[in-house]
This record gives sequence, structure tokens and C-alpha cells, in this order.
Amino acid sequence: MFHEVKIFDKKGKVKKVLSSEKLSTKYWDSFFNNPLAESMKAKGRKRKSQKNMDYDDENLK
Repeated sequence: MFHEVKIFDKKGKVKKVLSSEKLSTKYWDSFFNNPLAESMKAKGRKRKSQKNMDYDDENLK
């Protein structure tokens, strides 16, 4: 959740107002378009390869 932001000039007058919806949209757009996001997805544990085991009914005990 973002709060409305007011940008003032040197004289103290409101120069620009950014709504919470606009800030939220801008944040999430930059989050999903971030080139580092792809490298973060690739991290994690890799699965260990499992031995090829024979699970036929004949071999179960």
C-alpha cells in the first residue's frame, strides 16, 4: 500500500501530486520488468538425481 505523495517547489507550493494508485502501478511495473528478477528466479536448490529403481510388482517385498 502506498500513500499519496506531494512534491513541493522551492517556494513551498505543491508542484506535483502522485496518487497511491499511480505509485503502486509504477512500482509493480518496475518490479516485474527488472532484469535482476530473472536471475532471482533461477536461484534455489537443484534436485538430486534419483537412482533408477525398479518398482515392478515382482520386486516389491
